[in-house]
Amino acid sequence: MTSLPGFNLIFHSIRPGGGMERHVLDLISYAAAHNIPIRVITRKLEWPGTLPPGVEFVIVRDRTPFSRVNTYFFENRALAKCRADWPCIAISRVPGAQLTIVGGTHLGHLLDRGKKHIGFFDRATIARERALYDQARRIVSHSAKVSGEIVRLYGIEPSKITTLYPPVDTEKFSLSARTNREQTRLAIGVAPDDLMLLFPSNNHALKGADLILEALEDFDPRVRLVVAGKTPLNAPNAINLGFRGDMPALYAAADAVILASHYEAFGLVGPEAILCGTPAIFANTVGAAEVLSEHACLRFERNVPALRAALHQALERFANGTLQLLDNPGQHIKYPFSLAQHFEVLFELLATDHSK
Repeated sequence: MTSLPGFNLIFHSIRPGGGMERHVLDLISYAAAHNIPIRVITRKLEWPGTLPPGVEFVIVRDRTPFSRVNTYFFENRALAKCRADWPCIAISRVPGAQLTIVGGTHLGHLLDRGKKHIGFFDRATIARERALYDQARRIVSHSAKVSGEIVRLYGIEPSKITTLYPPVDTEKFSLSARTNREQTRLAIGVAPDDLMLLFPSNNHALKGADLILEALEDFDPRVRLVVAGKTPLNAPNAINLGFRGDMPALYAAADAVILASHYEAFGLVGPEAILCGTPAIFANTVGAAEVLSEHACLRFERNVPALRAALHQALERFANGTLQLLDNPGQHIKYPFSLAQHFEVLFELLATDHSK
Protein backbone atom coordinates (compact mmCIF):
# COMPACT_ATOMS: atom_id res chain seq x y z
CA MET A 1 0.00 0.00 0.00
CA THR A 2 1.22 3.48 -0.85
CA SER A 3 2.65 5.84 1.76
CA LEU A 4 0.54 8.81 0.61
CA PRO A 5 -0.13 11.17 3.55
CA GLY A 6 -3.47 12.04 1.94
CA PHE A 7 -4.67 13.71 -1.25
CA ASN A 8 -7.08 16.26 -2.61
CA LEU A 9 -9.71 15.29 -5.18
CA ILE A 10 -11.58 17.81 -7.33
CA PHE A 11 -14.75 16.70 -9.10
CA HIS A 12 -17.88 18.74 -9.62
CA SER A 13 -20.48 16.07 -8.78
CA ILE A 14 -20.23 13.38 -6.11
CA ARG A 15 -23.33 11.22 -6.64
CA PRO A 16 -24.44 7.85 -8.04
CA GLY A 17 -24.29 7.59 -11.81
CA GLY A 18 -22.42 5.98 -14.64
CA GLY A 19 -18.97 6.47 -16.11
CA MET A 20 -16.80 8.94 -14.22
CA GLU A 21 -19.35 9.47 -11.43
CA ARG A 22 -19.17 5.77 -10.55
CA HIS A 23 -15.38 5.80 -10.88
CA VAL A 24 -15.10 8.69 -8.40
CA LEU A 25 -17.31 6.91 -5.84
CA ASP A 26 -15.11 3.82 -6.17
CA LEU A 27 -11.93 5.89 -5.82
CA ILE A 28 -13.13 7.62 -2.65
CA SER A 29 -14.48 4.41 -1.12
CA TYR A 30 -11.28 2.48 -1.84
CA ALA A 31 -9.05 5.18 -0.37
CA ALA A 32 -11.25 5.46 2.74
CA ALA A 33 -11.23 1.68 3.22
CA HIS A 34 -7.41 1.75 3.15
CA ASN A 35 -7.15 4.67 5.60
CA ILE A 36 -5.84 7.22 3.08
CA PRO A 37 -7.22 10.65 4.09
CA ILE A 38 -8.96 12.67 1.36
CA ARG A 39 -10.26 16.20 0.97
CA VAL A 40 -12.90 16.26 -1.78
CA ILE A 41 -13.81 19.59 -3.38
CA THR A 42 -17.13 19.46 -5.21
CA ARG A 43 -20.23 21.41 -6.27
CA LYS A 44 -22.76 18.69 -5.43
CA LEU A 45 -22.74 15.95 -2.81
CA GLU A 46 -25.27 13.09 -2.89
CA TRP A 47 -23.36 10.22 -1.33
CA PRO A 48 -25.27 6.90 -1.48
CA GLY A 49 -25.62 5.87 2.16
CA THR A 50 -23.32 6.71 5.05
CA LEU A 51 -20.41 9.03 4.30
CA PRO A 52 -17.08 7.15 4.35
CA PRO A 53 -14.73 7.78 7.31
CA GLY A 54 -11.61 9.85 6.82
CA VAL A 55 -13.09 11.87 3.95
CA GLU A 56 -13.62 15.64 4.20
CA PHE A 57 -16.09 17.08 1.71
CA VAL A 58 -15.78 20.77 0.82
CA ILE A 59 -18.80 22.02 -1.13
CA VAL A 60 -18.33 25.07 -3.35
CA ARG A 61 -21.82 26.56 -3.58
CA ASP A 62 -23.27 27.69 -6.91
CA ARG A 63 -23.46 31.43 -7.43
CA THR A 64 -25.89 31.66 -10.35
CA PRO A 65 -28.84 29.74 -11.88
CA PHE A 66 -26.68 28.86 -14.91
CA SER A 67 -24.85 25.53 -14.81
CA ARG A 68 -22.05 26.44 -17.25
CA VAL A 69 -21.32 29.67 -15.38
CA ASN A 70 -21.31 27.79 -12.06
CA THR A 71 -18.90 25.24 -13.50
CA TYR A 72 -16.57 28.05 -14.60
CA PHE A 73 -16.63 29.61 -11.11
CA PHE A 74 -16.07 26.19 -9.52
CA GLU A 75 -13.06 25.43 -11.70
CA ASN A 76 -11.53 28.78 -10.78
CA ARG A 77 -12.06 28.42 -7.03
CA ALA A 78 -11.52 24.71 -6.37
CA LEU A 79 -7.72 24.62 -6.23
CA ALA A 80 -7.68 27.24 -3.46
CA LYS A 81 -9.77 24.87 -1.28
CA CYS A 82 -7.12 22.11 -1.41
CA ARG A 83 -4.66 21.25 1.33
CA ALA A 84 -1.34 22.61 0.12
CA ASP A 85 0.68 19.80 1.74
CA TRP A 86 -1.20 17.05 -0.13
CA PRO A 87 -1.06 16.22 -3.84
CA CYS A 88 -4.15 16.92 -5.91
CA ILE A 89 -6.10 14.83 -8.40
CA ALA A 90 -8.32 16.90 -10.70
CA ILE A 91 -11.05 15.29 -12.75
CA SER A 92 -12.80 18.59 -13.35
CA ARG A 93 -10.88 21.03 -15.57
CA VAL A 94 -8.77 22.71 -12.88
CA PRO A 95 -5.30 23.71 -14.13
CA GLY A 96 -2.56 23.42 -11.52
CA ALA A 97 -3.42 19.97 -10.17
CA GLN A 98 -0.57 17.51 -9.94
CA LEU A 99 -2.43 14.62 -11.58
CA THR A 100 -5.51 14.62 -13.77
CA ILE A 101 -7.76 11.70 -14.68
CA VAL A 102 -9.21 12.01 -18.17
CA GLY A 103 -12.27 10.04 -19.22
CA GLY A 104 -12.59 11.89 -22.54
CA THR A 105 -11.56 15.13 -24.23
CA HIS A 106 -13.91 17.92 -25.23
CA LEU A 107 -12.22 18.53 -28.56
CA GLY A 108 -12.29 14.83 -29.41
CA HIS A 109 -15.98 14.76 -28.54
CA LEU A 110 -16.73 17.73 -30.83
CA LEU A 111 -14.78 16.26 -33.73
CA ASP A 112 -16.42 12.84 -33.40
CA ARG A 113 -19.82 14.53 -33.38
CA GLY A 114 -18.89 16.41 -36.56
CA LYS A 115 -19.64 19.76 -34.94
CA LYS A 116 -18.65 22.52 -37.36
CA HIS A 117 -19.36 25.62 -35.25
CA ILE A 118 -17.34 25.81 -32.04
CA GLY A 119 -18.93 28.43 -29.81
CA PHE A 120 -17.63 30.52 -26.92
CA PHE A 121 -18.18 27.92 -24.18
CA ASP A 122 -16.60 25.17 -26.29
CA ARG A 123 -13.52 27.31 -26.94
CA ALA A 124 -13.27 28.21 -23.25
CA THR A 125 -13.57 24.53 -22.28
CA ILE A 126 -10.86 23.49 -24.74
CA ALA A 127 -8.56 26.24 -23.45
CA ARG A 128 -9.01 25.05 -19.86
CA GLU A 129 -8.36 21.46 -20.89
CA ARG A 130 -5.17 22.48 -22.65
CA ALA A 131 -4.02 24.37 -19.52
CA LEU A 132 -4.96 21.37 -17.35
CA TYR A 133 -2.86 18.99 -19.46
CA ASP A 134 0.05 21.43 -19.79
CA GLN A 135 0.34 22.05 -16.06
CA ALA A 136 -0.26 18.52 -14.74
CA ARG A 137 2.79 16.42 -13.92
CA ARG A 138 0.91 13.24 -14.81
CA ILE A 139 -2.14 12.58 -17.01
CA VAL A 140 -4.03 9.33 -16.44
CA SER A 141 -6.21 8.49 -19.42
CA HIS A 142 -8.95 5.86 -19.39
CA SER A 143 -8.21 4.44 -22.85
CA ALA A 144 -5.65 4.42 -25.63
CA LYS A 145 -8.22 6.30 -27.72
CA VAL A 146 -8.17 9.18 -25.22
CA SER A 147 -4.37 9.09 -24.86
CA GLY A 148 -4.10 9.51 -28.63
CA GLU A 149 -6.49 12.49 -28.56
CA ILE A 150 -4.47 14.24 -25.85
CA VAL A 151 -1.26 13.86 -27.88
CA ARG A 152 -2.74 14.59 -31.31
CA LEU A 153 -5.25 17.33 -30.50
CA TYR A 154 -3.58 19.09 -27.54
CA GLY A 155 0.11 18.64 -28.36
CA ILE A 156 1.05 16.89 -25.08
CA GLU A 157 4.19 14.73 -24.85
CA PRO A 158 3.27 11.01 -24.72
CA SER A 159 5.74 10.46 -21.85
CA LYS A 160 3.45 12.52 -19.61
CA ILE A 161 0.47 10.20 -20.16
CA THR A 162 -0.33 6.86 -18.52
CA THR A 163 -3.17 4.80 -19.96
CA LEU A 164 -4.97 3.16 -17.05
CA TYR A 165 -8.27 1.55 -18.01
CA PRO A 166 -11.05 2.04 -15.45
CA PRO A 167 -11.72 -0.69 -12.90
CA VAL A 168 -14.86 -2.63 -12.06
CA ASP A 169 -16.15 -3.46 -8.58
CA THR A 170 -16.07 -7.26 -8.82
CA GLU A 171 -18.05 -7.54 -5.59
CA LYS A 172 -21.06 -6.01 -7.37
CA PHE A 173 -20.52 -7.11 -10.97
CA SER A 174 -20.15 -10.89 -11.12
CA LEU A 175 -21.95 -14.04 -12.22
CA SER A 176 -23.77 -14.08 -8.87
CA ALA A 177 -25.97 -11.30 -10.29
CA ARG A 178 -27.63 -13.94 -12.49
CA THR A 179 -29.32 -15.62 -9.51
CA ASN A 180 -32.66 -13.87 -10.12
CA ARG A 181 -32.28 -13.42 -13.88
CA GLU A 182 -35.64 -14.84 -14.91
CA GLN A 183 -37.53 -12.91 -12.22
CA THR A 184 -35.89 -9.65 -13.34
CA ARG A 185 -36.82 -10.29 -16.98
CA LEU A 186 -40.40 -11.10 -15.99
CA ALA A 187 -40.67 -7.89 -13.93
CA ILE A 188 -39.38 -5.85 -16.89
CA GLY A 189 -41.81 -7.48 -19.31
CA VAL A 190 -39.28 -9.47 -21.38
CA ALA A 191 -40.28 -12.99 -22.45
CA PRO A 192 -37.86 -15.95 -22.19
CA ASP A 193 -37.56 -16.19 -25.99
CA ASP A 194 -36.98 -12.43 -26.45
CA LEU A 195 -33.48 -11.10 -27.07
CA MET A 196 -33.10 -8.31 -24.51
CA LEU A 197 -30.77 -5.48 -25.54
CA LEU A 198 -29.92 -3.27 -22.57
CA PHE A 199 -29.20 0.34 -23.52
CA PRO A 200 -27.70 2.21 -20.50
CA SER A 201 -27.96 5.89 -21.42
CA ASN A 202 -28.38 9.30 -19.85
CA ASN A 203 -27.74 11.00 -23.20
CA HIS A 204 -29.59 9.20 -25.97
CA ALA A 205 -28.28 11.39 -28.80
CA LEU A 206 -24.65 10.87 -27.74
CA LYS A 207 -25.10 7.12 -27.15
CA GLY A 208 -26.49 6.57 -30.66
CA ALA A 209 -30.18 5.90 -29.95
CA ASP A 210 -31.16 7.17 -33.41
CA LEU A 211 -28.89 4.62 -35.12
CA ILE A 212 -30.11 1.77 -32.90
CA LEU A 213 -33.77 2.60 -33.51
CA GLU A 214 -33.22 2.83 -37.26
CA ALA A 215 -31.46 -0.54 -37.28
CA LEU A 216 -34.31 -2.12 -35.29
CA GLU A 217 -37.03 -0.74 -37.55
CA ASP A 218 -38.91 -3.71 -39.12
CA PHE A 219 -36.34 -6.01 -37.52
CA ASP A 220 -36.95 -9.34 -35.80
CA PRO A 221 -39.74 -8.75 -33.22
CA ARG A 222 -37.95 -10.92 -30.68
CA VAL A 223 -35.44 -8.10 -30.12
CA ARG A 224 -36.49 -5.87 -27.21
CA LEU A 225 -34.67 -2.61 -26.47
CA VAL A 226 -34.61 -1.90 -22.72
CA VAL A 227 -33.46 1.59 -21.71
CA ALA A 228 -31.89 2.31 -18.31
CA GLY A 229 -31.46 6.06 -17.85
CA LYS A 230 -32.95 9.23 -16.43
CA THR A 231 -34.70 10.30 -19.65
CA PRO A 232 -37.23 8.08 -21.47
CA LEU A 233 -36.48 7.11 -25.06
CA ASN A 234 -39.53 8.05 -27.11
CA ALA A 235 -39.83 4.98 -29.32
CA PRO A 236 -42.85 2.66 -29.65
CA ASN A 237 -41.06 -0.60 -28.80
CA ALA A 238 -38.63 0.67 -26.13
CA ILE A 239 -39.05 -0.41 -22.52
CA ASN A 240 -38.07 2.57 -20.36
CA LEU A 241 -36.92 1.68 -16.85
CA GLY A 242 -35.76 5.15 -15.73
CA PHE A 243 -32.68 5.57 -13.54
CA ARG A 244 -31.89 2.29 -11.81
CA GLY A 245 -29.63 1.43 -8.91
CA ASP A 246 -29.68 -2.30 -9.64
CA MET A 247 -27.45 -2.34 -12.72
CA PRO A 248 -25.80 -5.73 -11.96
CA ALA A 249 -29.24 -7.40 -11.99
CA LEU A 250 -30.16 -5.61 -15.24
CA TYR A 251 -26.88 -6.59 -16.91
CA ALA A 252 -27.43 -10.20 -15.86
CA ALA A 253 -31.03 -10.14 -17.12
CA ALA A 254 -29.99 -8.87 -20.57
CA ASP A 255 -28.79 -10.96 -23.49
CA ALA A 256 -26.48 -8.16 -24.62
CA VAL A 257 -25.65 -4.56 -23.74
CA ILE A 258 -25.55 -2.14 -26.67
CA LEU A 259 -23.88 1.22 -27.42
CA ALA A 260 -23.68 3.01 -30.78
CA SER A 261 -22.08 6.15 -29.40
CA HIS A 262 -20.87 9.08 -31.49
CA TYR A 263 -18.14 9.46 -28.86
CA GLU A 264 -17.42 7.03 -26.04
CA ALA A 265 -14.00 7.47 -24.48
CA PHE A 266 -14.26 4.08 -22.76
CA GLY A 267 -17.69 2.60 -21.96
CA LEU A 268 -17.48 0.90 -18.55
CA VAL A 269 -20.84 -0.78 -19.18
CA GLY A 270 -18.95 -3.28 -21.37
CA PRO A 271 -16.69 -4.80 -18.69
CA GLU A 272 -19.47 -4.51 -16.09
CA ALA A 273 -21.92 -6.46 -18.25
CA ILE A 274 -19.31 -9.06 -19.26
CA LEU A 275 -18.47 -9.79 -15.62
CA CYS A 276 -22.19 -10.46 -15.13
CA GLY A 277 -22.01 -12.98 -17.99
CA THR A 278 -23.52 -10.75 -20.68
CA PRO A 279 -21.75 -9.81 -23.94
CA ALA A 280 -21.61 -6.37 -25.56
CA ILE A 281 -22.56 -5.05 -28.99
CA PHE A 282 -20.42 -1.94 -29.47
CA ALA A 283 -19.74 0.51 -32.26
CA ASN A 284 -16.05 0.82 -33.08
CA THR A 285 -16.21 4.35 -31.65
CA VAL A 286 -16.47 2.89 -28.13
CA GLY A 287 -13.06 2.90 -26.43
CA ALA A 288 -13.65 -0.26 -24.39
CA ALA A 289 -13.71 -2.31 -27.60
CA GLU A 290 -9.88 -2.01 -27.48
CA VAL A 291 -9.68 -4.34 -24.51
CA LEU A 292 -12.62 -6.77 -24.86
CA SER A 293 -12.33 -10.10 -26.62
CA GLU A 294 -14.10 -10.65 -29.93
CA HIS A 295 -16.19 -13.42 -28.38
CA ALA A 296 -17.51 -11.10 -25.68
CA CYS A 297 -17.89 -7.96 -27.81
CA LEU A 298 -19.51 -7.84 -31.25
CA ARG A 299 -18.06 -4.74 -32.96
CA PHE A 300 -19.63 -2.84 -35.82
CA GLU A 301 -18.88 0.18 -37.97
CA ARG A 302 -21.12 3.04 -36.90
CA ASN A 303 -23.77 2.71 -39.60
CA VAL A 304 -27.14 0.96 -39.94
CA PRO A 305 -26.11 -1.96 -42.24
CA ALA A 306 -23.16 -2.86 -40.00
CA LEU A 307 -25.30 -2.70 -36.85
CA ARG A 308 -27.98 -4.87 -38.48
CA ALA A 309 -25.30 -7.41 -39.37
CA ALA A 310 -24.11 -7.46 -35.74
CA LEU A 311 -27.70 -7.90 -34.53
CA HIS A 312 -28.23 -10.82 -36.94
CA GLN A 313 -25.03 -12.38 -35.57
CA ALA A 314 -26.36 -11.91 -32.03
CA LEU A 315 -29.65 -13.57 -32.99
CA GLU A 316 -27.78 -16.55 -34.42
CA ARG A 317 -25.79 -16.92 -31.21
CA PHE A 318 -28.99 -16.48 -29.20
CA ALA A 319 -30.73 -19.25 -31.16
CA ASN A 320 -27.75 -21.55 -30.55
CA GLY A 321 -27.74 -20.78 -26.83
CA THR A 322 -24.21 -19.31 -26.87
CA LEU A 323 -25.05 -15.65 -26.25
CA GLN A 324 -26.57 -15.79 -22.79
CA LEU A 325 -23.63 -16.72 -20.57
CA LEU A 326 -19.93 -16.05 -20.87
CA ASP A 327 -17.85 -18.75 -19.19
CA ASN A 328 -15.07 -17.38 -16.98
CA PRO A 329 -15.96 -13.80 -18.00
CA GLY A 330 -12.81 -12.19 -16.60
CA GLN A 331 -10.74 -13.76 -19.40
CA HIS A 332 -12.58 -11.59 -21.93
CA ILE A 333 -11.33 -8.31 -20.38
CA LYS A 334 -7.77 -7.65 -21.54
CA TYR A 335 -6.49 -5.41 -18.74
CA PRO A 336 -6.14 -5.55 -14.91
CA PHE A 337 -9.72 -4.58 -14.01
CA SER A 338 -10.05 -5.02 -10.25
CA LEU A 339 -10.30 -2.00 -7.95
CA ALA A 340 -7.14 -3.00 -6.09
CA GLN A 341 -5.07 -3.39 -9.28
CA HIS A 342 -6.20 -0.03 -10.62
CA PHE A 343 -6.01 2.16 -7.53
CA GLU A 344 -2.69 0.78 -6.32
CA VAL A 345 -1.16 1.90 -9.61
CA LEU A 346 -2.95 5.27 -9.48
CA PHE A 347 -1.84 6.02 -5.91
CA GLU A 348 1.74 4.96 -6.70
CA LEU A 349 1.81 7.38 -9.64
CA LEU A 350 0.47 10.14 -7.38
CA ALA A 351 2.99 9.43 -4.61
CA THR A 352 5.93 9.21 -7.05
CA ASP A 353 5.13 12.51 -8.74
CA HIS A 354 4.48 14.18 -5.37
CA SER A 355 7.94 13.19 -4.09
CA LYS A 356 9.75 14.80 -7.04
